[in-house]
Amino acid sequence: MKNPFPKQTLRKFLSPKNLWQGPKYNPRGFKKSAQKLALAILLLNLCLLTQCQSPKGLGYQGNPLFAWLGGGTAEKKVDPVSIYQRYPQFYVDSYEFPVGGKFGEGFYIAQKFGTENPKFGYRFHLGEDWNYIGGGDSDFGSPIYSIANGIVSLTADYGGGWGKIVRIVHKHPSPEKGRFFFIESLYAHLYTIEVEPGQMVKKGEWIGTIGDAGGSYPSHLHFEIRAGFGSALGGGYSFGTDGFFSPTKFLIAQVSKEKLMNEDQFAPALEKSLAP
Repeated sequence: MKNPFPKQTLRKFLSPKNLWQGPKYNPRGFKKSAQKLALAILLLNLCLLTQCQSPKGLGYQGNPLFAWLGGGTAEKKVDPVSIYQRYPQFYVDSYEFPVGGKFGEGFYIAQKFGTENPKFGYRFHLGEDWNYIGGGDSDFGSPIYSIANGIVSLTADYGGGWGKIVRIVHKHPSPEKGRFFFIESLYAHLYTIEVEPGQMVKKGEWIGTIGDAGGSYPSHLHFEIRAGFGSALGGGYSFGTDGFFSPTKFLIAQVSKEKLMNEDQFAPALEKSLAP
């Protein structure tokens, strides 16, 4: 889903100070009414907090308008194994893409898995960078979804090149009946985080929104799928890709029974126009 507002406007409009004083610029062109707008937002916020609060009890889950209420930079994490032991029937039954709905529609991969990046000493990219086809920062604030049923193992705001991240551990059925193995999905550079560690999320649940790591880059989602879980965060690049899956190849293998897909459909528009 494309976000129609520029990220600078979103940041200014959603700041606590501005919500009280009223915005100086209204992107929809409505008439200014600062105090009425502030009062309406506060009343709506109270309503949402009492009926639709997130597990944190601080914001309306799935609505980035109120995500600033749950601010904080501390790393929070849990051991997902104990939770899975309490809920043995909670495991992956299907997958979908982290943006653009079930099949990633409207998005493309700006930097592929395994790409050698000269800015990082020609190390390999360990994930994929997802962007909306509108280009630029048109995807800033767009929703990010959990790729499958799983348990949120960590949320954090590391600042720098990582920014806000969410890590989710998934219990995946093994070919051997009654057996399972674990994989981990990682979502980075987020604008907002809408989940907390220990939360059981279902496939397609809104877990955060696309950001730019505090202005470090043009907005996009850095997305990884790792074998196992609990490994060090790392730097997003390495001289080897052991322990990491190619995300799109992995997901296509899971959803191909429902829709015929291939990696080429996620190439940037320019690459597609140059294809033979």
